[in-house]
Amino acid sequence: MHVVAIGGLGALAWVALKVGALSYGGGFVIVPLMQHDAVSTYHWMTGAQFLNAVALGQITPGPVVQTVAVVGYAAAGIGGGLLAALIAFAPSFVFVLAGGPRFDEIRANRAIGSFLTGAGPAVIGAIAGSAIPLGLSLQKAWQIPVLAGAVLWLFVVRRGVVSGLLIAGVVGVGLALFGVPV
Repeated sequence: MHVVAIGGLGALAWVALKVGALSYGGGFVIVPLMQHDAVSTYHWMTGAQFLNAVALGQITPGPVVQTVAVVGYAAAGIGGGLLAALIAFAPSFVFVLAGGPRFDEIRANRAIGSFLTGAGPAVIGAIAGSAIPLGLSLQKAWQIPVLAGAVLWLFVVRRGVVSGLLIAGVVGVGLALFGVPV
């Protein structure tokens, strides 16, 4: 098993715990961290495989944190995927169980409100920062205009993500039908 040779199941559990504990404010916050661990530190995946894992996390019903299950699968097969998903979602369950009964009290706390207000720009920066390593993982020339089109669709035309994914999917199918290597 490859994961035993490089990192072990303990390393996989640690990566999954970091993903689950640090993903508040949006799953894209943890993409650079997860990419560094999965690609550079433990070599469970290549950059292109990780990019595919993030794409898979986007098309599945659920958060981008689900990408950690693909990382777990790459590291240790089906058991690794299940272990990574279980560990990654554990912190949110604990926070909900512990904080749920005191939700109104927490929501009214000025210190917590100030923290969350200040964390907003940091989250936006982390999400933007994840775009750079993912963009550098593109390996086919046709992917760059598709990415540029998606950026225009989302930020200039200001349309939704789902319609952008559908258009990108249609472009991909069209390219495949015309024999472009995908």
